[in-house]
Order: sequence, then structure tokens, then C-alpha cells
Amino acid sequence: MSLRVSTVDPQQVAQLRRWNGLLRDGYAVGRQRVWARSDDAAIAQFQNPHPTRRSVLLLAEIDGVSVGAAEAHANPEEPADVEIAVLDGFRRQGVGRVLLGAVRGTFRTVASTIRAETYSEAGVAFALSEGLDVGVRESRQVLDLPIALESPNRTPSGVDVLSWVGSCPDSLLESWAVLRSRMSDDVPLGDLTRTAVPADVEAVRRNERRMVDQGYLLVRSLASANQAAVGYTEILLSRHDPEIVHQDDTFVEKTMRGRGIGRALKMANLRRLMSLPESASSRFLQTYTALSNAPMLALNRAIGFEEADILTVLEGPLG
Repeated sequence: MSLRVSTVDPQQVAQLRRWNGLLRDGYAVGRQRVWARSDDAAIAQFQNPHPTRRSVLLLAEIDGVSVGAAEAHANPEEPADVEIAVLDGFRRQGVGRVLLGAVRGTFRTVASTIRAETYSEAGVAFALSEGLDVGVRESRQVLDLPIALESPNRTPSGVDVLSWVGSCPDSLLESWAVLRSRMSDDVPLGDLTRTAVPADVEAVRRNERRMVDQGYLLVRSLASANQAAVGYTEILLSRHDPEIVHQDDTFVEKTMRGRGIGRALKMANLRRLMSLPESASSRFLQTYTALSNAPMLALNRAIGFEEADILTVLEGPLG
């Protein structure tokens, strides 16, 4: 058996499509209602690389047959995130170990910590054998679309919710950046390394431009009380992959929790999503919530989300 690992050049479209297909097929084994990045989305993402992020795309072949793939990314002074997929018929042959070794070799001078995600107990066992430890487990929950929305939208007394699509209005930009920073400090990460997100309005604008360039519609809602921003939520709808929509952050200030603001934000944002022509072909909304975050799990269940599977995130030394 001849096992070979090569680096994928994003500018080589045929190779990039083959690599993305390997990841897509590997991720889907034994799972249902799985998000799969389309080839067009992969092209948009990797042919327009992040200016400060180091990325590597790897393809594994046995005797010339593609059997596995990996992608890894690292921002300066942050853990290197890696995802590995091996086709079902080629597992337990050392493919994942070789791919992980190649990732470690690539990022040895870039990061000191590596972080991996898996949806299977076999994947957890593999990561543990490579020196990683379980950091956090998250419930992947899905909501079938379209959804019949309550009418009118119920908003707590004294709270206003504003919804829009696209970039944050200039008048709300600073508040959005502050809430985003507080979200990064508050989200349950278990034993994972926490990276602070500064309240940087320019970073918000850069991220918005990148997401739009990659074909995403940004569906957003912000809650305010007494003229102060107290919470926000965001949904990402890819023009390339409209079937599966992504519920991203939802955050409410600690002093304002327990008043129904999170529900009001999510329902307002769902209403905005359902009003978009681009959502006509959307079949479900996907979100992730830490198993320790009981209030958000309960809120999601009340809205209609159902658990699809469990994501385990592990972390350990790169070396």
C-alpha cells in the first residue's frame, strides 16, 4: 500500500472540487441532515484567502485513489483548527494519523496548540490517542424550514428589536462590536483556549466584507432597552448553499437575561429570514449549543429545534 499526502492548490479548481468532495463524503458517514459546503462555496472561500490566517488543504491517496482529506487554519497566537475526513472503507489504515502528522508539520512554527472536531466516538478515541483532550461537547440542533411564525412577534416590555439584512448600520456599529466582544468572553468553551475578540469596529467591517464576498447574506437582529444595546443574533444564509442555513451567535447581556429577549431576537430574525426570496429553497436551520448551556438548549427546543448529533471539540499540544 502506497499512502501519499499532497497539498491542494485552491487555484486548481478540479483538485479543489475533488478535495471538497472527500471532506463532504467523509463528514456525512452515519449522520443525517448534514451541512456540506458546496464546491462553489469552497472556491469562493479559498480563492479569496483571509489576509492573516494560515491555511492548508490536504488530500490523501492510496495507490492513486483519493481516500481522505484535511483542512486546517490558524490565526496568529491562536490554536490551529483542523478537520479530517476519511472515507468509510479506508478507515483504521493510518490515513487520519498521516494527515494529522502533515498538519502538525505545516503549523509547527505557527501555533503551539491544535484543536479538532469530531461527531463520532471513534474520532474522539483517535484524537485522545494523539494527545488531545476533550474541551467541550455541543449539541448540533436543526429546525425544519419554512417555519410557521407566531404573529405578532412578542417583544418584552421596554425592549425594542431591530432586524436587517447585510452590514450593520453605522449608528449601531459600535454597539454591535461591543456585544460581539462580550459574546466571545461569555460563550461556554469548557476547557478550550479562549481567545478574546476586541470591540473593534474595523474588524466587524472586514468580516462583513469577507462574508459578502463569499456569497453570504447576513440576517441580523439587535435588541435595545433604555437606548442601550443589550443583545443580538445573526443567521448566515449562503447563496451557494441555501438549503442549510446557519444560526450563528445569540447573545444577551447577563443583567437582561430571563426576560424573553433571546426568544424575541431569534423569532424576529427567523421572520426576517423567511421574508427573503433567497430562503425559498432553505430546508433547515442549524445551530450549535454547548451541553452545559441549559437555558439556550431549552430556548431552542421551545422554538422547535431538534438534536441531530453531538459535536466534540478537543484540544492539545501541536507537537
